[in-house]
Amino acid sequence: MCMLAAVIALAFVFVRFATVEAGQVRSYSSNVPVRRSSYLVEFHDDAHDGHYHAVRSHGGVTVDHHYDGVFRGMAVSTSASVNPEHLAGYGGVKHVWPNRIHRLSTRASKFNATSQVLHEKTGLIQTVNELGLNGSGVKIGVIDSGVDYMHPDLGGCWKTEGCPWQYGVDLVGDHSTANPNPTPMDCIGHGTHVSGIIMASGTQVRGVAPKATMGMYRVFPCSDSEGGANSDDSVVIKAMELALKDGMDVVSMSLGTTGEWAESPSAVAAANLVAKGVIVVAASGNDGESGLLTSNSPAIGKGVISVGSVNNWSYKAPYIEVNSQSAGTLRVLKVYNPTDLNNFVFEAPIPLVVSNDVAGSNEGCNPPRTDISGKIALVKRGSCTFGAKAAIAQEAGAKGLLVYDFKAGAPETPSFGNNTIPATMISLTDGNMLAALAAKETLTLTSTNDKLATFEMEDGGRVTGFSSYGPTPELDLGVDISAPGGSIWSTYLRNNGSYASMSGTSMAAPYVAGAVALIKQANPGLLPEQVRNILSATAKPVADPQTGLKYTPFQSGSGLINIYDAAKSRATIDPPTLALNDTVFGPFTGVIHRLAGDNVRWASRTLKIKNTDTTRGMWISMDHAAADSVTMFNQNGTVVDATYGTSNKTIPTWPANTKPVAGNTLPKVTSLDSNQYIGPGLTGLVTVFITAPSGLNEADRWFYGGYLNFTMRWDGESTQSSYVVPYGGYNGDYSKINVLAPASTGLPAFVDDGGNVVSDVSAALAAKNDTYLAYFMNMPSRLVTVSLVDAAGRFAGYLPRGYNANAVRTLPAYYSYTTAALNGTAYMDKDLTKETTVAPGKYHVRLSALRLFGNPKKSSDFEVW
Repeated sequence: MCMLAAVIALAFVFVRFATVEAGQVRSYSSNVPVRRSSYLVEFHDDAHDGHYHAVRSHGGVTVDHHYDGVFRGMAVSTSASVNPEHLAGYGGVKHVWPNRIHRLSTRASKFNATSQVLHEKTGLIQTVNELGLNGSGVKIGVIDSGVDYMHPDLGGCWKTEGCPWQYGVDLVGDHSTANPNPTPMDCIGHGTHVSGIIMASGTQVRGVAPKATMGMYRVFPCSDSEGGANSDDSVVIKAMELALKDGMDVVSMSLGTTGEWAESPSAVAAANLVAKGVIVVAASGNDGESGLLTSNSPAIGKGVISVGSVNNWSYKAPYIEVNSQSAGTLRVLKVYNPTDLNNFVFEAPIPLVVSNDVAGSNEGCNPPRTDISGKIALVKRGSCTFGAKAAIAQEAGAKGLLVYDFKAGAPETPSFGNNTIPATMISLTDGNMLAALAAKETLTLTSTNDKLATFEMEDGGRVTGFSSYGPTPELDLGVDISAPGGSIWSTYLRNNGSYASMSGTSMAAPYVAGAVALIKQANPGLLPEQVRNILSATAKPVADPQTGLKYTPFQSGSGLINIYDAAKSRATIDPPTLALNDTVFGPFTGVIHRLAGDNVRWASRTLKIKNTDTTRGMWISMDHAAADSVTMFNQNGTVVDATYGTSNKTIPTWPANTKPVAGNTLPKVTSLDSNQYIGPGLTGLVTVFITAPSGLNEADRWFYGGYLNFTMRWDGESTQSSYVVPYGGYNGDYSKINVLAPASTGLPAFVDDGGNVVSDVSAALAAKNDTYLAYFMNMPSRLVTVSLVDAAGRFAGYLPRGYNANAVRTLPAYYSYTTAALNGTAYMDKDLTKETTVAPGKYHVRLSALRLFGNPKKSSDFEVW
């Protein structure tokens, strides 16, 4: 607790509303982008027309959207004089939400990827060749930036007879929601790329379900008032309602907001869409560098299929040709971005040298001591930004800059800022090779963009580093399945090349949406939960070559999608994933004790395995594969920031390498009934006992997981089928984790508008300077409050933004924190509807955060500052 001494000479004022139960104003962390003066008003189920009318009639309120399908409420814009507390005070109102901004789940791609190998790895080619599935008769709605429907690979038509595009609308216009266009023509390219992944039919791009009937609901403009091509909750939810009314079988969303709770408006709407029979597929997000608890909303909505990304296996790209006396002519892959100002093109041979700087480093962050004038400087990634490296090389007279990565795998697309020196990036493997050669001989290179070569991807098939991690705040996995999302070649705007390579879970989600269409075509009667179950059970866990185990289910879900096995599935497993959010610490009993050991942290779960083949019985057996354990914490309690760019930090993983480790550092699974016979059309029960990795230090806060691998064989058949159930848990007591960043981070602290620490808060307030309490959320929390306590220890009100239900994690990748304002105003109720002006006096500021799984009625479950 911190002492705040302030004299605020203002009168005491109460603002009262109707005596009926008031709604609660929800607020996001101050680092979360929201639309100004825009809100979603959510009503209780028993709200009536009078309640709606009262909100609509409030002065300064304009209704933007009214919802009656997947969300009970309305979206409103308000004048500056309207506070959300005013709206929450009306009867029937459940919550008032800020209108959160959505961004596309895309990252810059590294290469122009080919598709043949990709479609083989996912089982699509086998599905098409043997089963003849193409998505015919299935309606897929895409909520995105629109589509260039005149692209020849996408039909070249709009709502004409025989055209794949029979549904859709523009909800946003190019620059203003007040002026939507007659059709959802794309101006960004994202929706066109996504559409190609689903249904393109051309020589360069072949979509997963080329005969599906399509709808496009445009929710991203070319630009908006926030300075970018953004959407928001109000428009995304409206698009979901229209997709429902149009009878879409599948809805694909490659968008989202990070680190949310399942109660967020877009997640609730998506879950309601699923409950009404629509299969919803959504991108899990691209915040993997920020560690765990980064899965997107709406992907975390109940029943939604949340999709992570794996890298493509091969690609076409421009290359650098290096001439070496000892090694001959070498082809080195370069990162190519056709819109980059730093285009790395050298048609005539030019010398290549390693640039060692005055500090003895080869990272190019200081002036070079190597003569690089008139040459290409080879430097290693790290310690400073790409822009800084380019500026230093340019100042030293270099003709070009070649940066090689500091980690294995294909490099990300860098940004060299406003520097004009030609620059690009190559892999760690290629960089080490060139550096070794340059140390003993003279190298020259040439480089163009019109010569392409096919390369195998070093990290092909691996989980993409940017792919977001679960768990959800309540320890559900957060990711259901993975699909190709790294370096995907697809359709693009006709006026910008017609084709492009893009990366992101944005590319993985539509791949799964297309796969869902094929499964629905094969089995039209399947319900959303059954499709989700089948996809999860027939996926293939992804091996992590760095550890020798499988990638954690918290990032990859069940693993890589296998469309053929899903379409041919004859068994279901319920539940499809196991969230171990209630482990017990203590001994097992009976036979299980002899098998599993003494005091350990453990959980038991029972699976229902149904044989959907009504003519043949099924034999099942089970084994277990451990996955990586991951954490996002340093030993001092701070959060690891693995943001790509200037550091080589990664999310801590156990094991650290492929060397053998003690068995008790990995989870274990025991079962007494996993080998059994299940008759035709019948259901069997399998109970498993899962023990946490007791050999790992609980203070390090590891999240562990693995896969239950089932082998099924039907009577009279020699071939077997594989099914999988992923599980994940926390190695410790989840309810004991502190949710606030430790004091070593310098937060909480009082700061001004510029983020500078305010040493004398009383003086700042007396001078009427804007002052805030800033704090950093290491973990999400069901409830965070910032309140004033007077000198006698009595509650004196919540600060503005001081009562936050379902608070989200603060992401280190965004270098931000959460704030509550000290401005003389406080609220006397948790709904923030009873406003008061703070009386002059001395006060403490108290910050309280409820630990996860904590009881809000128990003070001991709160972390207090």
